[in-house]
Amino acid sequence: MTAAAYEPLVPARLEFNEQGVPVSSAYQDVYHPPGGPLGQAEQVFLRGNGLPERWRGRRQFTICETGFGLGSNFLATWDAWRSDPQRSDFLHFVSVEAHPFRRADLARLYRRLPQELQPRAQELLSAWPVLVPGVHRLELEGGRVTLTLALGQADSVMRELQCRADAFYLDGFAPRGNPGMWSRAVLGQLVRLAAPGATAASWCCAGQVRRDLAAVGFEVRKVPGSGGKWCTMQASLRPHLGRRDAPPAQGRVVIVGAGLAGAACAWELARRGQPVLVCDPVLRLGRDGSHQGHRLAAISPVFALDDAPLARLSRNAVLRAWQGWKDLPEAARPRRVGTLLVGQAGNLDEDIQDALARLQLDEEWVQWWDRGRASQAAGLALARGGLHFPQGMVVDPGALVAHLLDHPLIECLPERVQVWDSSEPGCWDIHREAGGVAERTPRVVVAAAGRSLRALHSDVLAAHLLPRLSRMQDLAGQVSYLSPDQSLTPSGPTLSGLGYILPADASGQVIGSTYLRSGQTPEVTAEGHAQNLSKVGAMLADPPEAAGREPRSGWAGWRAALSDHLPVMGCLPGHPGLFMAAAYGSRGLSWSLLAAGLLASRWLEEPAPLERRLERAVLPR
Repeated sequence: MTAAAYEPLVPARLEFNEQGVPVSSAYQDVYHPPGGPLGQAEQVFLRGNGLPERWRGRRQFTICETGFGLGSNFLATWDAWRSDPQRSDFLHFVSVEAHPFRRADLARLYRRLPQELQPRAQELLSAWPVLVPGVHRLELEGGRVTLTLALGQADSVMRELQCRADAFYLDGFAPRGNPGMWSRAVLGQLVRLAAPGATAASWCCAGQVRRDLAAVGFEVRKVPGSGGKWCTMQASLRPHLGRRDAPPAQGRVVIVGAGLAGAACAWELARRGQPVLVCDPVLRLGRDGSHQGHRLAAISPVFALDDAPLARLSRNAVLRAWQGWKDLPEAARPRRVGTLLVGQAGNLDEDIQDALARLQLDEEWVQWWDRGRASQAAGLALARGGLHFPQGMVVDPGALVAHLLDHPLIECLPERVQVWDSSEPGCWDIHREAGGVAERTPRVVVAAAGRSLRALHSDVLAAHLLPRLSRMQDLAGQVSYLSPDQSLTPSGPTLSGLGYILPADASGQVIGSTYLRSGQTPEVTAEGHAQNLSKVGAMLADPPEAAGREPRSGWAGWRAALSDHLPVMGCLPGHPGLFMAAAYGSRGLSWSLLAAGLLASRWLEEPAPLERRLERAVLPR
């Protein structure tokens, strides 16, 4: 995305009129009727869409809303779903918002809600995202309720949404002050997003809105209003319209690869009730085999002066990793420590600061720290200032992988396998290396890093041209472990530059890392230790003397990467049952849960956790 296409996100300003109703001075309108938002939510949006009756007995039900505002419609819907003993197994709510409220302002507004809604309001507040542009996936009610927030202007954001909506809440400020929200272009996107039989409802009954909604494919009718409205609007999608996707395939999913990519996909599917078989010879070492001995790793964001796709993907992925894993058991749970990016390759400090001013990213996401402040946070003198990302994390990757694979619906097969075309249409045969078919399945995930293409039989590869994937390179790498008495910094933020220094703990400190091209073996060497010390020394005003700091141990492994540093995640062209998750490079912890969410959205008909243009950038091709 070019800098010219970027739209800074401007949070809402909390204001009230003389009656104490929240208002927007920008749109010269109130957020809800004088009687409160909940009556309108129930009368107009829930009843107007035939709820709760329509979600009863279903596996999932998806609602798409054009203006989140205070979140009142979402809270009322969540409460109605939760109170219904015949509710769907899952409730997915997708909502667009150009000017979201900050958490503190929402907390102030939510104190006005009835007591019975407070548990839901507080759960939403605790999950409320950092206010940066893009798609945010929040999981609530133990994952049975999801809120997909798309933050940005409706006319651009609606084009990026991907879901299969059963009902639409057409909300937002009145057309006279916010015409873009009610434009035919926005309303036309509803048809693209709609499931067959979708309905829509709104308090807005303006003639032009009704005509435009009818023109794009809805049958529209006026109904008696409430809350001071003479009439409201209800609509139904015309019978021949709507996304008629093939029903989700049945049978066990096979995942080739038990590293971060495969484990995250297996976990995301298993917790939705999908049985999974994970195949990888490294499992002979245990569930943590792919990262056994890898003590600590960072989940660090990427920054680009023009907020290029890699930076946007990174922002989505890092925030998704926290939302998805923050409630895991302590050993596997990421810890927010912050990341201090000391220097940005090829960019002057002045250019970085100019970009920050232009992008207007929330300080909860990134801010500039001068050398003095950065050095104070690091606990030693740094060579220069840098970008501080408060959302940066560290995690024990071995403990994380082991936990993700430890699920009753996940079976682990410690063997090397290959994916072949099957004689049964729409299926794949999983061949054991020693011979024989381990499984026949309609759904396969190939998440084998540098072995991903070799995991596909030659007949499969011959049927597809995958020039981007064919350029994937194996990169060996080593991290070094400093003992507690050798640690360079105290327990503070991750320092990242040419190398990185992770926060010290009782075991010492992890520094890294080396990059060795294909053909070289991943092993811990004295030369690798020296390279790591040299790399991290470049970030410090007084590089450490090598004497007395020689690391005594470390960890080495493989990465697979492409030259553009973008991951590969998506279904093989023409084969919706074969998903590729590869080329994660040194950001496997960032990309893995985002890819798993994309996988679930494709195979289980859930809202996608990513904009369409970003998904196109990472498709296998």
